Amino acid sequence: MKILAIDLKRLRVEEWFGIISDQIELITKFGADKLGIMDLFALLLPLHNKMDRVLQVLQKNIYTVAMKKVNVERNKYFRGLYNIVKISRKFSVPAEQEAAERLFVLLSSYRKTAVQGGSYVEESNAVYNLLQELEGKYSADVTLLDVNKWVANLRAAEDKFRSLRAGRTEESIDKPKDHMVEIRKQTDIVYRSISDMLNAKLVADGLGGDVAIDPEDLKTGIYEDAIPPEQRGNVVYNFVIAWNETVEKYNNILAARAGQRRGKDEEPEPDEPSGPIED
Repeated sequence: MKILAIDLKRLRVEEWFGIISDQIELITKFGADKLGIMDLFALLLPLHNKMDRVLQVLQKNIYTVAMKKVNVERNKYFRGLYNIVKISRKFSVPAEQEAAERLFVLLSSYRKTAVQGGSYVEESNAVYNLLQELEGKYSADVTLLDVNKWVANLRAAEDKFRSLRAGRTEESIDKPKDHMVEIRKQTDIVYRSISDMLNAKLVADGLGGDVAIDPEDLKTGIYEDAIPPEQRGNVVYNFVIAWNETVEKYNNILAARAGQRRGKDEEPEPDEPSGPIED
């Protein structure tokens, strides 16, 4: 038995804050002193409090809320343009087919970074670079396929996003001095240290490493004879059983999101594109 692994870096901010909050709640329930992690728990609490303050500011920040809305709009225009170009490759006119093929290759090269870049800023940079090419080198193809309106809408959304981003950067009132990225790095180190210490305690107590005991089977008593009587009330062991259920929940969230992204990459061609949304 040991604590299940999880890639904390893949969790979104709200999810990451959630798993740390869940851990603190469970440690408090079992007792940091009984688990033998008092020093590490004392490091975890202030880091959690700092992140809580940062999230409160970001959630209240009108620029952040507006940026989320514009990002959705920007992604919609990109997908609309992508789908139209994708279908246009089937046109009977050779010149339009060739133009559509060139644009499709271009848009495909930006598809993941422009829509799934990992952060709003990374997506914005990708869209900006894409627009430079659409309005420059590929402008003739854009005109030939009559998708200028889609490009114009994408440009308007990107310009609006950059304006909001600049406003948020300039806003300094009530902004915490602690940076989210640095807090996450420090907290992740403490999380791993707690996991390593508890896993080591299980090994020392003869319940770690290759002693694979399924929590569900444990509840039914199947493994009761496999655990020495003096260890059946082991607080660390019982904590790990409970904590692994939480880790599994967040691992399932990551797995589901990875599956959704694979599905989008393999999505079938639409029957017909929807028209561009007018200003």
